Amino acid sequence: MKQVQITVPYEKTEGVIDFLLDSLKIKNVMKFNADNAIVLQFRISDDSVNITIEGLKSRGVGVEYGFVDILDLKASLPRESEEKESDTKLQREASLAVEEIYDNVKKQSSLSFDYIAFIILAAIMAGFGLIQNNVTVIVASMLLSPLMGPMLAIAFGYVVRDNSLFIKGMKNELIGIALSLSVGVVMAVVMPLLQPDMISTITTDVGTGAIVDITEITRRAGFSSLDVGVAIFSGAAVAVSVTKGDMSSLVGVAISAALMPPAVNASMMVVLGLTNANPYIFAVGVGSFALLAMNIILIVVSAFVMFKVKGLTSIADKSATWTAVTQFRKSSSDGLYHTANNGKNEETAAVFTSAKEEEKVKEVSPPPEENKKE
Repeated sequence: MKQVQITVPYEKTEGVIDFLLDSLKIKNVMKFNADNAIVLQFRISDDSVNITIEGLKSRGVGVEYGFVDILDLKASLPRESEEKESDTKLQREASLAVEEIYDNVKKQSSLSFDYIAFIILAAIMAGFGLIQNNVTVIVASMLLSPLMGPMLAIAFGYVVRDNSLFIKGMKNELIGIALSLSVGVVMAVVMPLLQPDMISTITTDVGTGAIVDITEITRRAGFSSLDVGVAIFSGAAVAVSVTKGDMSSLVGVAISAALMPPAVNASMMVVLGLTNANPYIFAVGVGSFALLAMNIILIVVSAFVMFKVKGLTSIADKSATWTAVTQFRKSSSDGLYHTANNGKNEETAAVFTSAKEEEKVKEVSPPPEENKKE
């Protein structure tokens, strides 16, 4: 359940109320008379948020004039009875307004210290998991990796025609990939010191040109048609979870997409292949690069398609003629306590004097004259 609060100027109130009641079929619209505007409040279900907000924007509310605020309601009493049609109706549109999805995606794609720290830590964990052939550590690195956020920003920014969000997602995704590849290079230098027999194991594994003993490193030597399907459905799933507001689903998608392990494996195997003049190890690194690129491209494309299927459109920015409600009618009084100043609207600054200055003024000023009796 959501509560929508609309702040509109006086002359626009009747038109907005008629639109809410007649066109959008909103019930129980509350009207509050503020000092310089009218505040309208009403509650709607989560499934009706997107339709309601888009309808208000088509009437100019929040675009040409006024404000629209969407508030989450944790609980509401009395609980409204659910309609029977809601159980059988398939809701294709997004459960959140485009602006709500925008804020969530933008927050996940922001470049911050935490984003960089999670990238580096996840890459280190993925490197150790690959070296030790430990699936548990690799899965933990997938959960820790925040690479999915900027990819969502790329797809969502393109759908809503927001170039700044699109460029921001692209830049931060490249930064995350670059950090992951850098950690892989460091792992390639450290790995011979930690496990000297690992290079010989990998060489024996792929030395004949065909993988004999599949490990977590050689498993990412390329991709198959199944990997393509996983990437496509992962992108679609993450788009649905974002439009629904269920961010917990991103955990499962992060595991299925597996972006961090191939990134670390790619640079690590390429460096090891070059330093040891081993073309087979180098080929494993190239295959991991291909797996990483395939995952990123297909996840972004499938997320874009799902955003379109969910009916998301471009975000309407406020127009050049947008006017705040406070500019329609000025307050009749400057404060709670006021005095008339003969029609003049002059502001007087407060003057503060120290205690010493007050004593000097009292010594210099003559004593007040006593009232003379008539």
